[in-house]
Amino acid sequence: MKIPDIRYYAGMIFDTNSKKTPKYIITKEAGYYEPMEQIKGRNGLVSMYLMEKLKEGANVPSMRLQAKNSLNFTGLKDYFVDGKLSGFAYGYPLADKVYSSKKIENPFYEYRNDGFLFIVHQDRKAATAAEQIRPTFIELIVLDGAKVLIPSYCKQLMMGGFDEAINQLRKQAKAL
Repeated sequence: MKIPDIRYYAGMIFDTNSKKTPKYIITKEAGYYEPMEQIKGRNGLVSMYLMEKLKEGANVPSMRLQAKNSLNFTGLKDYFVDGKLSGFAYGYPLADKVYSSKKIENPFYEYRNDGFLFIVHQDRKAATAAEQIRPTFIELIVLDGAKVLIPSYCKQLMMGGFDEAINQLRKQAKAL
């Protein structure tokens, strides 16, 4: 399977100042992804909250990332596999032109066919079970036009198919 073009890479670190809901801040990136500009906070950084699903349903991922203005950045599919954290997840942008009852314009609408891959890092040596489960670092890889095949690309990621490309991105990533 050919690897699609990688539009963007970001490293999100756990914000130790976050309260009840874990908050992650993009602290390094490689490439450019225009809609990310529109979800930057007052401090000039992109922050996202790792939240549990809102409603029950077979197609609703158990976890999601929520960005500025309550934008559901993406659901994290396959975040849990057989009740255990997988270390990987995938998702894609919201496909609606607007979101929320306030009809806020979706900055990702033009990019709705992209796919997101996530590598989730945890501190397995942390003192408590909750701290061991909560990710310490999340890597985001945006694949150009890959929404339809993103589950397959996630499997390929798990099997090492993106290792070389991701290692290059990690080297190229600039701190923010």
